[in-house]
Amino acid sequence: MKKLVMVFALGAMLGSCGGSAADIDVESLDSACGCAEARNQVMEEYVTMAGEIAEGIKDASADDLKAFKDDTDALESKMKDIRNKCKGDLAIDKAEDDCEAAKSYEKTAESYNKALGDTYVALKEAMSSK
Repeated sequence: MKKLVMVFALGAMLGSCGGSAADIDVESLDSACGCAEARNQVMEEYVTMAGEIAEGIKDASADDLKAFKDDTDALESKMKDIRNKCKGDLAIDKAEDDCEAAKSYEKTAESYNKALGDTYVALKEAMSSK
């Protein structure tokens, strides 16, 4: 099981090309495109993490489940911080037409929202059976 946790942690760290979502400095976001990039990065990392959780949840110990929950909670918190910062002129719909992150945002958000629901249900069921 420790191998699974290590694979999970490594996957989360390497999952995004610009570093970990945890490394995003929300206060430094100064453009709508930057906000879109940050939101996409968090969502993509969460979707990757949700897939890894789904693969290992049946064999996970109570400690592993807590670690999974802590990791998903951290990403959800980062997303909340980004949402709070990226309003008004920093809203995604204010991004320039050449902002690729804004163009891919809706598709990424669909995957993210599905992963949020799936992970919540899976963790809740697994934690109640431990």
